[in-house]
Amino acid sequence: MRPMMVLSLENLPKRKRGEVVFKFESFCESGYPTRFTGLSFRENIGTLLGFGTAELTGAHGEAKFWSFQLELNRHPPAFVKLVIVEEDVKKSSCRQCHFCRFIGWGEHLICNKRFHFVLPRKETTIHASRLFIEMHNQKQHLMHGVVHLNGFGHLLSINGFSGGSELISGNQLLDFWDRICLALCVRKISLSDNAKKDNMYLRLLYGVAYGKTWFNQWGYGFARPNYAVTYEMYSQSIGTLKSFPLQLLVPQLASQSREIPFIVAKYQAISSQRLVTLGELFKFMLEFKSRLPCNSLAPMDYSGIISENTSRWSAKRVEMAARVIVEALKRSELRWVTRQEVRDTARAYIGDTGLLDFVLKSLGNHVVGNYIVRRMVNPVTKVLEYCLEDLSSVLPPNVNGNNGRMRVRLQMTRVQVTRDLSHLYRQIFGESGQGLLHANETLSVVPVAARMVMDTKHFVKDYHSQGVEQKIIEVAYHDYVNLNCTIRVKVGAKNSTMKQLPSFENVTVSKNATVGELKLEVQRCFREIYLGLNNFMVESIVGFEGLDSYLVYDSINLKSSVIIQGSIEQTDINSILEGSNDIVVKCACGARDEDGERLICCDICEVWQHTRCVGVSDTDEVPHVFLCSRCENDIVSLDPINF
Repeated sequence: MRPMMVLSLENLPKRKRGEVVFKFESFCESGYPTRFTGLSFRENIGTLLGFGTAELTGAHGEAKFWSFQLELNRHPPAFVKLVIVEEDVKKSSCRQCHFCRFIGWGEHLICNKRFHFVLPRKETTIHASRLFIEMHNQKQHLMHGVVHLNGFGHLLSINGFSGGSELISGNQLLDFWDRICLALCVRKISLSDNAKKDNMYLRLLYGVAYGKTWFNQWGYGFARPNYAVTYEMYSQSIGTLKSFPLQLLVPQLASQSREIPFIVAKYQAISSQRLVTLGELFKFMLEFKSRLPCNSLAPMDYSGIISENTSRWSAKRVEMAARVIVEALKRSELRWVTRQEVRDTARAYIGDTGLLDFVLKSLGNHVVGNYIVRRMVNPVTKVLEYCLEDLSSVLPPNVNGNNGRMRVRLQMTRVQVTRDLSHLYRQIFGESGQGLLHANETLSVVPVAARMVMDTKHFVKDYHSQGVEQKIIEVAYHDYVNLNCTIRVKVGAKNSTMKQLPSFENVTVSKNATVGELKLEVQRCFREIYLGLNNFMVESIVGFEGLDSYLVYDSINLKSSVIIQGSIEQTDINSILEGSNDIVVKCACGARDEDGERLICCDICEVWQHTRCVGVSDTDEVPHVFLCSRCENDIVSLDPINF
């Protein structure tokens, strides 16, 4: 068995002598580290690797590694390392790309090379031979993207602050990835949207608030269905959730959570405009949260702690203890009092010391009635002290202390908005909320629409229209001709033709090049890109009947696309495609292709269906023996055998 190729970041020196340090925030912006003049990814990737530091090469040539030292901050110094892995697909244990198959690119030819762009965690070890196929651990890297040599690729994982990153946010990682893709002229990038924040799926949260996925900020749009959910179904579901009236939803949800009406009323009080729909409420909460300071010292309403009380004491007892402590502090005439003094005074009214300790621990920096309870450690005595601050003293002088909107704003923090948003999300889209809404004929559309939004995961961004046209124009000013070329491939002795043409490639030749030279350049180009075309032989140009000695500039319309016909010796066409059609999918939901969801095969007819659609939960193991309903009914309808 061939040994696994490993790059351990722990064995790499933090800084090598003479190693160039690039700025993370501007890496791959125009002109940095260089101006990429190539018209395709395969041309530009070589230019980028020329600026990297070669780390390791596999003993069998299965992978090569380059690293780039990226500066996040100068003061204090903080760095991250970008590792680019060039994978030789011919020597790979997994030639076909199942991500291509899931996104609908199964008819693409397998490329000779794949390039992995990885921002590893410091403790990460990169295994080259398993880098591409072991992606069930989505938190392994801060970022992992892969691009095939033909310019099609996949963003496999992004892990910002919510995913455990200490220095880089998800937005920064997406900006970084976007700059790389645009600079290198990739064609299309796909992703499976499983992004979460605070245990909320962003495709649902942002879908309700903004009518689009979080990744849409970077241009990613609907690609193909999961569970046969079409774009029209997805779009209609988004519209249903976004425009659903709160006046219909809130009364029903209030029966299972008394906090729902209070949360909605609170943000209605803060908002300058009336919040009518679920989308308006979610959007306002997200935008309001973004405007709040990150300062954790901002006072919070203690009623939020009481309502989410998970201690052994009832909410009523916790609230009573909090008011007793506030009354004790009021007697101190707003001076700082030690924790022990407060506790001793309150014990005259509250005998349960455990309850007092719990409230004193959770009460600091919260609003109770008309006061903010401040808490700090005395820098001299090192003793915890408490003090009351009149809420009216922190209001602007021109604002009346009874102004509800200003009062509520002063009591809000990002943490509390997140808590409120998460509570709404759970109550509406969680299992209990879904069951409650399903039981109501009017509200049952909410869980159905939410399910369709959650089932839509595949998104794609088309980069090929950005920046490429300008480069083509610039090439025309020189003594070269740029042509958009593809090939029509005849396979084997039977001369069967491939159904789908490979993607067009920009082929540049001299203005004095002949048609014969163009054919050879196209042959070289497609052999270089695709694994199955290593013996591809050009035969003719479709629609051209001239001689090979004719000049390209005079004989071929430079504004048209050129299709060149040729042949390969390969007999099994499926072995050179990214996705082989060796299974039949026919699911009750309407799916007819693999979509990345878990499937199960009938042991009689060998037709595949989604496990969810046949009643197998995602948390359950796939049964060892399975019969689809049709085969099961056929068996039941058979006449009994008499012995």
